[in-house]
Amino acid sequence: MKKIITGILSLWLLVACEPVTDNRELGHVINESDLKLDVHATTEGGNEIVMTNHTLGVGSYWDHITGISAKQSVTVALPFMGEQTITFVGFCDGGQVVAKRKVTITKIDHPVAEEWSFFAGTEMGGKVWVWDREKYDDAVYGTAGWLTQFAPAWDVKPIADLEDLTSELVFDLNGGPNLTKKDATGKVLEKGTFMFDMSATKKNPDNGSQWSIGQLKLNGVSVLSGHAYGDETNKITTFEILELTENTMVLCWNPPTADAWTDATFWCFRKK
Repeated sequence: MKKIITGILSLWLLVACEPVTDNRELGHVINESDLKLDVHATTEGGNEIVMTNHTLGVGSYWDHITGISAKQSVTVALPFMGEQTITFVGFCDGGQVVAKRKVTITKIDHPVAEEWSFFAGTEMGGKVWVWDREKYDDAVYGTAGWLTQFAPAWDVKPIADLEDLTSELVFDLNGGPNLTKKDATGKVLEKGTFMFDMSATKKNPDNGSQWSIGQLKLNGVSVLSGHAYGDETNKITTFEILELTENTMVLCWNPPTADAWTDATFWCFRKK
């Protein structure tokens, strides 16, 4: 009897120690050439673009420069002139496949968010921004209360001490959302891209009133004196938009976790 029990235990241990494997095969990844994608403008050279995935069994992810969409078909009005690249990511059982499609825009014949023209104008050369010394009486860069105030009011950098007093910011939509920082001679100091989100607003916690009207995000470039006040090592690329019109732009930054009324950095610009 003892031998029988020992044999059963040995068999159980042998079975228990066998690795559990899943022999099911992963699905395949479709070839890029087999994707059935339709990307076209609704008018010849126009800026309204339709993107549709006709590939059965493949999930959709569209990156159309101004945003993303997981819909099978999406229609957007792009604000950019020139050749644009739409990126598609298809989700298959076995992984992902990436494809790119190009469209060329020669005219803006469908309406886009007015903020694009506020930032960059409507001409190919874009819009030039400089310090707004007139409206803000030279108090264009400094600190004031986070979530509560709208322009530099506490520590203000003397206008003569600004390291880029005569420099300029050029926003343009020539091929994409471009931002270039130039010195007084026209030499390019920095060049990158910009994007904005006018739904990302903040309120004054004291009275619940709206404080910011949106958010500006830069890549590869910053604004004039584009660092936290008193800390040139802290380069800022995400700004709260406090004012944005055809002629005026006021930006602010503070760490997102900062309390109201703490020292925030403010920038005040005007259209040149």
